[in-house]
Amino acid sequence: MLRIITGLGLLLLLNGCVATKNIVPKHALLEKPPEKVKWQSDSFELIAVPSQQDIFRLSQESQNHFLDYYYAQDNVAVAGHKHLYNYIDNFLDGFDYRGETLNADLAARQRAGNCLSLAILTKAYASLVGLDIEFRKVNSAPIYQRNAGVMTISSHVQSHLYAPKMTNKDKYTLSVLRSKIIIDYFPTSNSFIGGLISDADFTAMYYQNLAAEAIVAMKFDLAYSLLDAAMKLSPNNSETLNTLAVLHKITGNTALAETIYLNQIKTGNSSVSLLSNYILLLEQTNRSGEAALMKHKFKDVRDDNPYRWYDLANQAYAQQNFSQALNYYEKSIQAAPYLHESFYGQAKTYVRLGKRRQAKIAMKKAASLAFKPSDELLYLAKLDSLTRESEM
Repeated sequence: MLRIITGLGLLLLLNGCVATKNIVPKHALLEKPPEKVKWQSDSFELIAVPSQQDIFRLSQESQNHFLDYYYAQDNVAVAGHKHLYNYIDNFLDGFDYRGETLNADLAARQRAGNCLSLAILTKAYASLVGLDIEFRKVNSAPIYQRNAGVMTISSHVQSHLYAPKMTNKDKYTLSVLRSKIIIDYFPTSNSFIGGLISDADFTAMYYQNLAAEAIVAMKFDLAYSLLDAAMKLSPNNSETLNTLAVLHKITGNTALAETIYLNQIKTGNSSVSLLSNYILLLEQTNRSGEAALMKHKFKDVRDDNPYRWYDLANQAYAQQNFSQALNYYEKSIQAAPYLHESFYGQAKTYVRLGKRRQAKIAMKKAASLAFKPSDELLYLAKLDSLTRESEM
C-alpha cells in the first residue's frame, strides 16, 4: 500500500504487496459513533473509476485455466486451500514484480504487478471456489520514493487462506478449527505482522494506491474520484483520509485539509502518517508553535508499525531532541521487540545524554538481535568502545 507525503515530507501509503482494520477497545463500543468529517469538495470533477466487481473480475480464460487446475483428478486428494497455494506458487515463477497496482485480471494475464495485485488475484481465485481468505498487514522496512514533491512509502500484506469448511452428511456446516496457509509474497527477515484488514479496507487499498499514483501524476480529478470510491467503502479509514488531506493541500485547499486532520486527531483515528503531515502543514504555514504542541500528540497515536516510530525517532535524534527520540525508539521496540535498529538508536541517544550504562545495555541488546554479521560486528565494536570509556 502507499502512503503519501507532499512538499518536504507529506506521506502517502502505497500498499505494494493496507489500510488496517482499527482495533476498538471495549469501552469505545459504548461511545457514540465518530462524527462525520467533511472531506468533499466541488473543486474536482468526479470521473468513472473501476467498480469493486472490476477489481476482482477474471476473464473467462483466466477462470477456466484456474478451475481446470483446481478440479483436476490429480488434485482430488489435496485440500482446496493447498490447491490454490500451489497454483499461486507456480504462477509466481517468472512473475514480473512491478510497482503497479493491477486488478485481478490484468495481474493474471500480464503475470505482473505489486504485492497488492497478487493479494487481489488470490482473493479472486478464492472467491471462485468458495474459499475463505483474510489479509494481515506486514510491517517491514519501508521503501521510499519521491516524485514531484510527493513521497510515497510502500508497505505489504499477507494472505491467509483457510481450508474448506467441513459439512456433515446432513449438509450442516461444522464449527471446527480450520488449518490455513499464509502466503507472504515478499518475505523478509525483518518483517513484523500487523493487524487484520477488513474486506472494506482491503478493497479501499486498491483505490488508495491508484489515487497516490494519480496525485504524483498530477491527475487530481482522478485521484479525488478514486478516494471518493474508497470513502464509500470505508469512511473512517485513516489512510484514505490522510490521502484526501494531502490532495486538498496540494490543490490549494489548506483549510479543508486541516479540517480532515483535526477531525481525525480529535476522534482518535489518527496515524503517524496523518499526524506527521498535519505538523508539516503547520510548519509550512508559519505556525511553528502549534506544530511543536502537536508533536506531543504522538504519544496518543496507536500505530503497530515499528518503522513509523523508528523514522520519527531518527528525525528527533537528528534535531537533537533526544528525550523525544528515546520515547519514539521505545514505541518502536514495543511494537517490535526484535528490531535491532531501535535498540541501536536507543544506545546512540543514551550516549548523547551521557547515560553510558543504559547505552551499553541497549547496544548489547542490538548486537544480540542483529541479523547481519556486519551489523553485529558494528554493534559489538561500539559496545567495546563504550566499555573501555567507562573503565577510564
